[in-house]
Amino acid sequence: MHRIQALAVVRTALRVGMPMMILVACVMLLARQIPMDVVASLPQQLADISILQWGLAAVLTLGSFFAVAQYDVQAHRTLGTGVPEGQARITGAVGIAIGQTVGFGLVSGALARWRMLPGMSVTQALKLSTLVSLTFVVAWAGVTGLVSAVLPAPAWTIPLSVGAIALLPACAALLFWCPTLRIGRQTIPLPSLRIAGSILIWALVDMALAAAALWVLLPSGTMAFEVLLPLFMVALGCGLMSNTPGGVGPFELILVSALPAGAGFEAGVLAAILAFRIVYYAAPACLAILAMLRPLPAVTKWHQAVQPWQALPRSEAQALRQNGGQVDPATSGSSTPIWPTSQTRTLFTDPEGRADTSVLTWLCGTARAHGRIPLLYKSGQRLAQLARSGGWAVLHIADDAIVDLVHYDIDTPLRRRLRRKLRAAQKAGITLRSDTPLPPQSAANVDAEWQAQCGSARGGSMGRYCPNYISQQRVVSAYSGNKLVGFATFHHGPSDWCLDIMRQGTDAPDGTMHALVHQALMDAKAMGCTRVSLASVTACPDPTSPMWRWAAQVAVRHAGGTGLRQFKSAFAPRWVPRYAAAPTWAGLVLGLADIARTVHTPDPLPNRMLEANANVAHHEDENYELASRSAA
Repeated sequence: MHRIQALAVVRTALRVGMPMMILVACVMLLARQIPMDVVASLPQQLADISILQWGLAAVLTLGSFFAVAQYDVQAHRTLGTGVPEGQARITGAVGIAIGQTVGFGLVSGALARWRMLPGMSVTQALKLSTLVSLTFVVAWAGVTGLVSAVLPAPAWTIPLSVGAIALLPACAALLFWCPTLRIGRQTIPLPSLRIAGSILIWALVDMALAAAALWVLLPSGTMAFEVLLPLFMVALGCGLMSNTPGGVGPFELILVSALPAGAGFEAGVLAAILAFRIVYYAAPACLAILAMLRPLPAVTKWHQAVQPWQALPRSEAQALRQNGGQVDPATSGSSTPIWPTSQTRTLFTDPEGRADTSVLTWLCGTARAHGRIPLLYKSGQRLAQLARSGGWAVLHIADDAIVDLVHYDIDTPLRRRLRRKLRAAQKAGITLRSDTPLPPQSAANVDAEWQAQCGSARGGSMGRYCPNYISQQRVVSAYSGNKLVGFATFHHGPSDWCLDIMRQGTDAPDGTMHALVHQALMDAKAMGCTRVSLASVTACPDPTSPMWRWAAQVAVRHAGGTGLRQFKSAFAPRWVPRYAAAPTWAGLVLGLADIARTVHTPDPLPNRMLEANANVAHHEDENYELASRSAA
């Protein structure tokens, strides 16, 4: 115990003392390069800086801090705090002004943000400060490397340029595949690719304006701006990573060391750096301290009435209850099922009421507010046509198998295969039960057997087995004697049902799944339902194109093969096209890729889904209920 405590004390001492050691080392190195008479002339050099130079530096500093404040705006969007952009800019400017001046920016910046926003907890402030710091470091490295590769820079910056070229695509891949950062028990969402691009742009603007503020303070002829900019970026990053107050030491050492020997600019450069510190560090820090005397008003969060999932026009949207989905009020009296993924703000299925262009406008607005891509997924034909008319990229991605119960009759020639399957199940002695609670342990065993046979199940926009989740669904179960051998669950709405989860054990006889679905169709018809969706299968956007045919074949193989369409075709459904759309083709490709990632590697179920669940929830995808092991 004493040894652990001693190690903790040593680590704390190193963490606190290391910046001071770096500062002392840098001062000693600067003392070797700068004679004392140069230091003695600093007051006169400061006096030689004109009012115009001071004014220009102040204006450029103001522009730089406006760009700096955008880091917090993007961080609040990423974390979904609901803080308005205006307040986010103010707290961001205050937090960064304090953090860059006093050092230990992660902690000092978090305390400043916590003070400015009374409704924010210390943990939330630390998350925000951590996210801002991490994103800025990555943005600094990438932008500095690219600028150093384009503008004249010292030869020792070449490794930084090479690293930036490799860093940016690697970071983009990381943000796509791993959109969440876990530090201990804390989970921090990482920026979307759209937000990451904004951060890169604002980082370039921030550092370019800050470098310009220093450049206008330098004596005329010291160095060209295109020479100073990469040096300034490298010096700024080294100063921030040293954790010395204001980056003092490393910043000066890098800039002074880059001066040509014997040029006589040392005194003017030191005076300009001192003036820059007054304008860019001291003045903003003083203003930030004054601002902290009067924190911003707490953000009032309006809690809208919870919209009922069962009231949506397509019950399929109820799958989003497992995946962080929500029913948002849009325009024209519509309620829209929104599915937030790491890269998109997706309108899943169709909104309630009349679909018009106001829904698309609303979707773009809410996606922009969250730093995401607006995406339509599995929309109907009318909304897809409106999107195409508005210049959106539209793609036919799936066909929905709809059974119209008014015309459902198993004695038709198109359903002869279904009749054979039903006879096989009846001959095997299968007993069907409608809307009776499933035995939790038996259902978990059937689910485990299905996964052992078909491979790991999928998630995303599809239902996953969870007792708490299926308690709000219509459930049909199959028994062999007293043993549960299979079950199917259905979302139910005012006018339609939708097939969601299908599970069968290893000893389920042939025809069990067909019997379960047929029983559900008869139950729905008896309850006055007009149609049942057997969920969708992958479609070919353009059967005349070899490329699209190949892409569709690949998608079908990954979605369970042709067996899935054959299974649903036994019920002779009406195939209804479903579409995906985004404002641009690049956005549509990225959005669909993110949907695919979420389906293949779904996030854990929300805690509210697990509260009444005694078993470990498994991931489920309606497109994989009959998939082979290789496909799953």
